[in-house]
Amino acid sequence: MSARRVLAVMRKCLNPRNPYLFLALLGPFLYVALFQVIFGLFREEPRVAVYEEGEEVVARLLEETEAVEVVPAGSRGEVEKAVEERRADLGVILGADVRERLAAGERAAVSVYIAGESLAKSRAIALAALAGALRSLTPQTPPLAFELVKLGEEKALTLMEMFLPFFAILIIILGAYLLPASFLVSEKEARTLTALLVTPATLAEVLVAFGLVGMIISLAMGAIVLALTVGLDQPLLLSAIFILGSVLGAEWGLLLGMLSRDQATLMAYMKGLNLFLIAPALFVIFPSWPQWIARVFPVYYIANPVFRVCVYGEGWREVWWQVLALGGFAALFFLPLLALAARSQTSADSRLLGAAA
Repeated sequence: MSARRVLAVMRKCLNPRNPYLFLALLGPFLYVALFQVIFGLFREEPRVAVYEEGEEVVARLLEETEAVEVVPAGSRGEVEKAVEERRADLGVILGADVRERLAAGERAAVSVYIAGESLAKSRAIALAALAGALRSLTPQTPPLAFELVKLGEEKALTLMEMFLPFFAILIIILGAYLLPASFLVSEKEARTLTALLVTPATLAEVLVAFGLVGMIISLAMGAIVLALTVGLDQPLLLSAIFILGSVLGAEWGLLLGMLSRDQATLMAYMKGLNLFLIAPALFVIFPSWPQWIARVFPVYYIANPVFRVCVYGEGWREVWWQVLALGGFAALFFLPLLALAARSQTSADSRLLGAAA
């Protein structure tokens, strides 16, 4: 397989007249704009409940940053209550000893209470603002240790919180499978696929090029959506999910493209696949439904881990098995793709030989 030929085919794919390419590139930005208008996502600041013994220095510094909204608390109990009732995303109790340690340049441990339902993006912003305020108490840069304590049980989330991470993954999947499928069908309708195979490029190189374009665009657009909305709190973990999800989507797209004779056939296949993609969302919206049904769908292992990571701040320890399952589905769908590609290559070779004779 030649990397140079793959890159040449990839450049050929970037046709601005392809409506699917237009949708994959502009769709995420339209999506972000829609949530900005409907839910006012960017107007909500993280809320921090602060109780300080003595002079309220840190609370004043936090207010000056204008990055968070300070919720005043008159006691330790009020901080915990504000977090439990979700009037604050984060709560902190600062004794006089903490300020003394910081002023002396010594290591200081700070207990931070987080709301079980708070967004990971809100926690990250609030923690960054709190760290900046504490470090400004001294000209030195003393080490800080935040001890996170989660308060409150998971309850029903708002519509924005439920749908935002899941639709970000839908954008990745839709871009990953729509683009390779449209590339293949367009080449068939224009009768240029055979012409491509007459060149030194093999069918495998053409398929890899189509799949890579879909994967790269969908990964970039999906990352942009999460960065602009809920944030990329754990980039390595999210990248692993994104990459495996885009591989799976590209495999579906290539399978659809090889099975579809024209755009009408592709649209018919897509209508059936859309239900396959959307079904797990219903189980995210209604968690009381039996979750084992949702786990039958491969897309569940994209939507659910991203939802858990972005909204609840979970990590590898909680979602590793879902990432592993996603990798298993990607490997599973590679087998029919490989078989169909081999059959298509044989058929193409026979047609070329017949034309030469």
